[in-house]
Amino acid sequence: MKINKALKKERKHKNQFFILMFILFIILPLVALLAEIRAMFLWIYLLVLEVLIIISCISKLNYHRLKFSCINNKLKFKSGLFSKESVILCDKVISVHTDKFREDMDIVIMTTTRFRNKYLKPISKIFIKKYPEAAEEYLKIKKINPEETYYFQVIRKGALKKYILLDEIYKNCVRASYTASAIENIKIAREQIEI
Repeated sequence: MKINKALKKERKHKNQFFILMFILFIILPLVALLAEIRAMFLWIYLLVLEVLIIISCISKLNYHRLKFSCINNKLKFKSGLFSKESVILCDKVISVHTDKFREDMDIVIMTTTRFRNKYLKPISKIFIKKYPEAAEEYLKIKKINPEETYYFQVIRKGALKKYILLDEIYKNCVRASYTASAIENIKIAREQIEI
């Protein structure tokens, strides 16, 4: 399936989920009122269900939220509902790696500067163990420029929109190197291969 078709399908399923949750949110208390239920236990149970419906809607929105733009060599993105906007300079990106596939894909961006971005973390041994393919690329770059400090950021939220972000990163971060898994996912984003 092509990525644009998958995005439309995902949007349709997300809208169906929210419509169903809205109907449940309205119908359950309405039925309880019309049935004239006076048992306090059932009202507390209904209240707990309503809270769970709200939590599931917020969780779904948080998982699917990804806003990004690339203007004047600055890649700005916001991943999730409650995170702040991150800014990465496109010229300072040294490597891009992807882990996993489809909605679960993680985009790992490695850069040399920490430009007004508190989400960038220094590359450590934990990073090297968790992302061995990205670590290979990092070690190659570290041999060339050993005195430089490198940082990374992982983008986990955004579902299939991460493919569009990955394509945008590929268009704008021309100095970066890309791992084999990142190249495969870029081909999916550019509809050269199907999901």
